[in-house]
Order: sequence, then structure tokens, then C-alpha cells
Amino acid sequence: MKAFAPGQRWTYRTRPGEETSTLLVLGRDQSAAGQVAVSIRIEDITLRPPIGGVVTDLMHAPIEETALEQSVTELLQEGLPLPGDLGSYEDWRLAFEKGDAGAFDLPLADTLDLIDRAAEHQPPSLEHPLFRKANVRIIASFGDEEEEPQPVRGQGRGGRPEAPFSAWRPHTVLN
Repeated sequence: MKAFAPGQRWTYRTRPGEETSTLLVLGRDQSAAGQVAVSIRIEDITLRPPIGGVVTDLMHAPIEETALEQSVTELLQEGLPLPGDLGSYEDWRLAFEKGDAGAFDLPLADTLDLIDRAAEHQPPSLEHPLFRKANVRIIASFGDEEEEPQPVRGQGRGGRPEAPFSAWRPHTVLN
């Protein structure tokens, strides 16, 4: 398998109904403890955050390299330009290098299932694999609004080390 590098677009083993989804590699980083994580942007997915709407792009999600290797199926493109706003990735990277942040260790489709479940007002416990990273804090409860979902494409909260919820507004924060 080709090594992960920024600007690569890959297909992966998706969830049902998201077969056109791809991921873009933002960076590959190593912690002080030797853990290797790949930061990705996931496009063309369907997540329903508790605030309503539909999230179609997850702007930043760090995943352990071994879990990502198990998830990807085909390298589609290389050398693509990275998005202009990498604030949440850069903040996470600095914390990760010091050992103050982590990465998901589940295959990508499983991680997205867990995120989606949390978004549907059924958050997993903090013991769940979804939260296998340092400094997890839930600072607000999930809302109970029953609104018609509206598309929300590419809305990050830039500059805050919030993975994987960096594309959501402030109901849940993972630092």
C-alpha cells in the first residue's frame, strides 16, 4: 500500500448509502509516544447533528494509520490542494505531538456510525472506543429540537481542537 500523504483522495469501505464518499488526507503525524495518525477530511456523508441540519463533510477526523489502512480501498488522486482553513487540524496536531490528543482506532465506517449515533441523541458512554483520546469533555447536552434537517456543508468551528465534531456547532466539544 502506498504511504498516506497530504493531498491524496481515497475511496474507503463506506456505510450503506454513502458509496460516493471519499476522504482527503490532510496530514500524517506522529505523537511523542510513537502513535501514527492520519488526519482526513471526509466528504459526501450524511450526519445529523443534534442542532438540526445535515453535515455532508467532516472537516477533520484523526484516525490511527492502521485503522485507516484497513478502511481505504483505492487511491484516486494525489497532489490535490488542501482546504484553506486547516485551523482545527493544526490545533489538534500540536496537541497530538505533545501527547495531549489522540486518534480514532476503529475502521472509518464504524467511527462514522458512532458519530452518527451520538448525533441522534444517543451518545455512547465515555468508555466507548469513539472517545479513545485524551481530554474528553462534554460541555452541553444534546438538543431535543425536532426540526427539518437543512444541509450544512463545510461548517467548521475553525481554530478549536475538536475532532471529530469539528464540523458541528457548540453542543459537543472534544478537546
